[in-house]
Amino acid sequence: METITLEDLKFINELSKRKYPGKKLTSNTNELERIKFNSIKVKLRNIALYFANKYESFYGPFSTNVSPEANPITLGETLHNVWSTLFKGSSNKQYAAQISFVIEKGSPYLNVGFYFGRSSTRSKKHNEKKVLENELKKLGLELSYTLQNNLEFRNQYNSLFEIGFNAYSNGEVLPDKWINSIKYNPDNSQITVKVFTNEFGVIENSILDFYVSQIIFLMNAITSTNSEKKIKPLTPEQSAKKAERNAQIGLKGELFILKYETERLNKLGLLKKGYPRHLALESAHYGFDILSLDDNGNDQFIEVKTTTRKKEDPLSKQFYITNNEYNVLSNNRDKYKIKRVYNIENIADVDDLNIDLMERIPNGYIVLYK
Repeated sequence: METITLEDLKFINELSKRKYPGKKLTSNTNELERIKFNSIKVKLRNIALYFANKYESFYGPFSTNVSPEANPITLGETLHNVWSTLFKGSSNKQYAAQISFVIEKGSPYLNVGFYFGRSSTRSKKHNEKKVLENELKKLGLELSYTLQNNLEFRNQYNSLFEIGFNAYSNGEVLPDKWINSIKYNPDNSQITVKVFTNEFGVIENSILDFYVSQIIFLMNAITSTNSEKKIKPLTPEQSAKKAERNAQIGLKGELFILKYETERLNKLGLLKKGYPRHLALESAHYGFDILSLDDNGNDQFIEVKTTTRKKEDPLSKQFYITNNEYNVLSNNRDKYKIKRVYNIENIADVDDLNIDLMERIPNGYIVLYK
């Protein structure tokens, strides 16, 4: 499977800025550009085919498509969105449940995720369109019902928002609201994650594989397309990618707070060698992430807890703490500070948590035996 590159993304973004008189791609591109445009569509098509083939034995057969299919130019003489999809639930992708790969106009990333179609088929007769719209509404109702009543599916759904997925239903919404929204109007609703290129300028296939493995279970939550609701277990490689992703999110939060502490100490005239110090990169035995100073120049132990969830999301108000972290906290209550970082991959928000108001719930035991 050939990779999508930063060059590909920038190229589509460049084409998206242009106007195309007469609604023809040839009006404002040369032959080499059209060849490159078609080669990117082939890459996207092959990505959709790869995942359709990979998951059909577990989730049933998928149809695939790449868009734009015919004329790539809109009525407004601009470029259509460029994307590919594997879909089911309807013969028409615009009224189906989809796993799609969308090159975002004006941004150097690929949107990957679960989409409901946009109900935008102008060529259909009224009666045909009504049938398709009812199919789409049924898909939304079934998915909403499953997520509300199947604990395994609900837990997997909730976990999506810990690794960077966001929910949209005619605008960004909280995860719980999305479930209610699709019950009544699934049109143009999606759960997507932004996938960027790596330092070598490519979107790794293993990264795409990881994100698809996390989201594709939603296809099996729609009862009309599957006889049994089940979630395919992750492969060892996908589990490793999930651990890597969680570590990446944690590191982003620590670096965010490290920068904040550096600026704070500098303003106070307290910036000096060894402060702030990113201890989490040295060892986990310290029981906190960053050594800093309070406003009086005394040592301060900062533990950073990071989430991609928004602050207003109720599930952002929980996190895990290790026994070592808790023991260090208990022995250093006057020095220990927990900073909760929300929405780290967009506009980050931070709370200094009141340790005395936190409730600790046991979530595991050490078992001894003879």
